Amino acid sequence: MKKRILFFIGTRPEAIKIAPVIKEFKKNENQYEVLVCNTGQHLDLIQSVIKFFDLKIDYDLKIMTQNQDLFSLSSNLLLKTGKILEEVTPDLVFVHGDTSTSFICALAAKYLKIKVGHIEAGLRTFNQYSPFPEEINRTLTGQLADLHLAPTTRSKENLIREGVDEKSIKITGNTVIDALLEGKNIIKKNKILSKYIVLLPGSSKKNPLKRWPYFVDLAKLLISKGYEVITILGPEELEMNRSFPGHILKNLDWSQLSGIIKNSYFVVGNDSGPSHIASCLNKKGLALFGPSTSAVRSELKRGKFEILKVDNLENLAADEVLGVMIKILNKN
Repeated sequence: MKKRILFFIGTRPEAIKIAPVIKEFKKNENQYEVLVCNTGQHLDLIQSVIKFFDLKIDYDLKIMTQNQDLFSLSSNLLLKTGKILEEVTPDLVFVHGDTSTSFICALAAKYLKIKVGHIEAGLRTFNQYSPFPEEINRTLTGQLADLHLAPTTRSKENLIREGVDEKSIKITGNTVIDALLEGKNIIKKNKILSKYIVLLPGSSKKNPLKRWPYFVDLAKLLISKGYEVITILGPEELEMNRSFPGHILKNLDWSQLSGIIKNSYFVVGNDSGPSHIASCLNKKGLALFGPSTSAVRSELKRGKFEILKVDNLENLAADEVLGVMIKILNKN
């Protein structure tokens, strides 16, 4: 008899990272019945990812409303998720990471005594309020889960320290890398011949401390040094449109964004999804960290991609960032 597996997604990063896992389960249709529920925690933002990876959504909860706070989001999600779980009666539920979708869906599953698998388990800053509410979400999800899929040895060790049975932990690596490999053929179509530097000024509005405020100054400096600069703006950064010199690209879908990054000469960003793409593609680049997120926890530093951690991003001048960039560029 087939095992019924239900995946919950709700935000764009969740969809990107969980898509390869869903695809892998669907390759074994003789063993698994695979269902996907989109909670709608991100409305328009998640749609381009669903389209890019051709995900079939079996249930769409559409929970997000205007100016919704954590209280109404959580209560609404718990009620709607409970009804879906009672209808589907899955053998196993998968959630991802540190979102409200992850925690509340895991909680609803445990109320019905359904087993939970937690993808990207064990990431910790050990500060409940940084990032908030993500650190709380992933810690509580870790207490609820039956299967912990940790990206690194460090993540596994964090879980063991919290009392999680080592037998329930598997080190799987970062699924965003699989997501990028799956889109490799699409990425190759976005060919740009000239060398250019990509700036990624965006980060979630709910955590402004993660945003470095001097990307415009850096763009001007780079252009004065003869570099071609492309600034990529997401939906939350469109107000910056007129400020940036050089080329501006807006509202790219994930295939377009990945293609632009893949063909770039260098990438500068905050702690955000696009920076993770650059890191996974092994691009020369730099992510700027202030006090709100642990640079070690983000696991962005790999290969040619570096991180720069400071106590206050407002005190980090554009010429300092340029100096670090030049050092990275001069490395073999």
